[in-house]
Amino acid sequence: MNLYALIMAGGEGKRFWPLSKSDRPKQFLKLIGGKSFIRLTVDRILPLIPIEKIFIVTVERYVRETRKHLPELPMENIIIEPIGKNTAPCIALGTLKISKINPKSTLVVLPADHAIGDESEFREVILYAEVVANTKLPNGEYPLVTLGIRPTRPETGYGYIKESPEILHSSKRFVGKRVSKFTEKPSLRAAKGYKAEGGYYWNSGIFIWKSSKIIKEYSEILPGWFRYFRGISNAIENPDDDKGLVEFYEKIEGGSIDKLILEKTKNSVVIPTEFSWSDIGSWQSLDEFLRSNDFENINLGKCISIGSSSSLFIGDKRLIAAVGVKDLVVVETDDAILVLHKSKCQDVKKVVERLEEKEINK
Repeated sequence: MNLYALIMAGGEGKRFWPLSKSDRPKQFLKLIGGKSFIRLTVDRILPLIPIEKIFIVTVERYVRETRKHLPELPMENIIIEPIGKNTAPCIALGTLKISKINPKSTLVVLPADHAIGDESEFREVILYAEVVANTKLPNGEYPLVTLGIRPTRPETGYGYIKESPEILHSSKRFVGKRVSKFTEKPSLRAAKGYKAEGGYYWNSGIFIWKSSKIIKEYSEILPGWFRYFRGISNAIENPDDDKGLVEFYEKIEGGSIDKLILEKTKNSVVIPTEFSWSDIGSWQSLDEFLRSNDFENINLGKCISIGSSSSLFIGDKRLIAAVGVKDLVVVETDDAILVLHKSKCQDVKKVVERLEEKEINK
């Protein structure tokens, strides 16, 4: 079996302050089902891929915590970045590591902090995507496959993928279509238009491709990066000599795989999916994922609410009592309390930036 998982787990999740901080990033929080996001991500893929073929890319300061949440993961399956520089260098490093082990590998690339509703359907579409990733396009190239999530609302916080009419592969349940274009975080007006028009999907950030194919794309689209790949490979084989790896991270600017590769390649394919999904990028997105109706309160921890509605309350050490409030997020930890309107959840990052300026409460 040539299917491997590459899980990206180096982010900080600043929009989840005060629960998420630099020493306790979002992937280690237990907000859904009593398990951390990274644990849920691994458990979700384990029925398809054994633990010895699951690799985590993170930074040095999160290695110990990663081991705590995934004690069965072999230590050699933790790939350490010198510094986080977004998804493109992270994926390059992880791919080179796995391709050394198996040059014929197909990768499922996953963020460590997403939530998925129907995990059985998720695994079905991953198996289908593996077939698509190993089927050549009419131009003779293997595709870079992305899972597209059918929008349930006009969302300005997600990237969008527009499908083309051209069907490249199909089965009884799924279809693979060539990508027409990628759009990053549109305006509300544009997002409403996308939903009304159809054929647009949220970019899940979940990718499936042959390791040899994505390396080829780096070589053609980012030749300035590719010239460092031999040095990175040397560092993978000889961990005591990491000069090539460090030089790569020092010289490149970094950026997302979407912007640097997928928006520029002619080989992107999208598979539309129906399972519920969220990147849990803010308190509001967590609220929306957990919510069954518009009026209920979501209570996690010690909480009492009277005459309140449509709010998310998370109590850690102390009791939260809410009376007559609506559309709030209230989060209590041992050293901070957050109170905000759900419509302002993206602004939590500004609080973190202000605290970092003052060098307090990190």
